[in-house]
Amino acid sequence: MSKKSITAIVAGILAVLVLAAAAVWLFPVFKVSSFEVQGNSHVDAAQVEESSGVAVGENLVRVDARAAASGVAQLPWVKSATVSRSFPSTLDIELIEHEAVAFREGNLLIDAEGKEFTTDTPPEGAVEITGSAEPGSQEIRDAVDVLAALPQNLRAQVKSLEVKNAYSMTFHLKDERTVFWGASEDNANKALAFETVLKMEGQNWNISNPELVTSK
Repeated sequence: MSKKSITAIVAGILAVLVLAAAAVWLFPVFKVSSFEVQGNSHVDAAQVEESSGVAVGENLVRVDARAAASGVAQLPWVKSATVSRSFPSTLDIELIEHEAVAFREGNLLIDAEGKEFTTDTPPEGAVEITGSAEPGSQEIRDAVDVLAALPQNLRAQVKSLEVKNAYSMTFHLKDERTVFWGASEDNANKALAFETVLKMEGQNWNISNPELVTSK
């Protein structure tokens, strides 16, 4: 076979491939017929599908995955979203939701980064934050850090965390006792002190210095 013939064959194959790619792009050879939503605990899958802006029957190849993910991320519970194609006909949507660790008056939920993200029924384990701290302030972020220092079995005994300022945080327990934490510092040792005083007699505890715990 001559060099000219080989060149012609290669050119023909490339032309076919280009035409095939163009056909797939221009015509809905691969249509969206289903959605696979993962990571949603608080958001209904139908809401996720709708917020993606992608409809059943659309050309899967031409779906703007970034725009679809951006649309899903607008849902209050969604922290981030990733959208990808699964040929021949599925759009995969994976979510990371906010973790509601606390809430304020009016059921305003706060995530693990101290961000207030939506109003909803507080999930089990979320602790109410009271006091005069401003929304989104460093005091709120400090309060979330303090809550994170407590293991779940201790956090379950907390009714609320009162935040007056960065140096004055007080736990109010479900059994009416109080534990003054102070500032968000040395939190690991304070958590150990917290666990210890819950096993002792006493109504009002001060563990702001975990090496010198006092009661009154």
